Amino acid sequence: MLRVMRQLTSPPEALLDAGTRALHAGSFRGGLPPVDFSVLAPRAMDRLLRHKRWLYLSLISEEVMVAVALVRLGYAANAFAFVHGRAEGRLLADRSALGLPVGVRVSDDPSLLAGEGRLPGARISVGRRGKGEELVLEAQVHDVRISARLDAASAPPPIAAIASLPEDRAVATEKGALLRVRGEVRCKDRWFSLDGALGGYDYSNGLLPRRTMWRWGFAQGWARSGERVALNLVEGMSGAAECALWIDGEMFPLEEGRFVCNPERPLDPWEVRTEDGAVDLRFSPGGAHEDRTDLRYVRSRFLQPTGVYSGTIRVPDGRVLELREVLGVTELQDVLW
Repeated sequence: MLRVMRQLTSPPEALLDAGTRALHAGSFRGGLPPVDFSVLAPRAMDRLLRHKRWLYLSLISEEVMVAVALVRLGYAANAFAFVHGRAEGRLLADRSALGLPVGVRVSDDPSLLAGEGRLPGARISVGRRGKGEELVLEAQVHDVRISARLDAASAPPPIAAIASLPEDRAVATEKGALLRVRGEVRCKDRWFSLDGALGGYDYSNGLLPRRTMWRWGFAQGWARSGERVALNLVEGMSGAAECALWIDGEMFPLEEGRFVCNPERPLDPWEVRTEDGAVDLRFSPGGAHEDRTDLRYVRSRFLQPTGVYSGTIRVPDGRVLELREVLGVTELQDVLW
């Protein structure tokens, strides 16, 4: 039996209460306020070691799924881009770049979704000129080139979460989906139109614990009954606070995700569910973007399989949506940073 759907409130005007300096933790319908963690981390060294920001965009058409990410860790930065072909059922290109943080910026104003990155082999520019305007993406990561415009005018609202974490840390994240896309992607000697694609994003900004682990899933496409649909689930990190389902112009909160997989065989099928059983999906990977790092002090395993979701989702209003081979990703993150 489904639990009572949690209620989403309007986002606060600031991360912290002006009087008590308490974190405005919660799950919100709409975008985040400006992110300022200086009160929680007044020392520059704390911010250098613990403050992480990233911006991830997903563009999904009938032919391809394209992703581009820009990550600033404080003491390092990286970017990646990949293209997954539906017909081929695999990654057509997967490119990464790593460097110093001086050439990378991710804005603390989530309303702009702005980031700039210049790394060896990579140039990325993304952002809005003003709140509510089109999101403009221009990216080149080695031989993957993406040019796109994402329009949120007809999209459902994003979900935002502000959460306390272990070690007196905190994170703020905003996820959006079903933005209208026009643009193109080129990889190797191939070209794909992104006109009519569905766009989504993950903006995350936080003071993260020394060891951070989560499992995540994101998908966008069309239900068998014709609705535009998108899904964001996470297990760990901010938990249910950021889990959501988007259908056409609506957004529904979901319970925390549960991901069943074999971490040593991540290309085997995954079972992806929610705690209450409303989401019951099977994810079939066709490839994976992976980053393994072992620098003694910093060790990470970041794995993002790409593939398709099939199964059912019970909507809080009583509908049951059937998904068949909807493009998306899952993710395993286990990092000591």
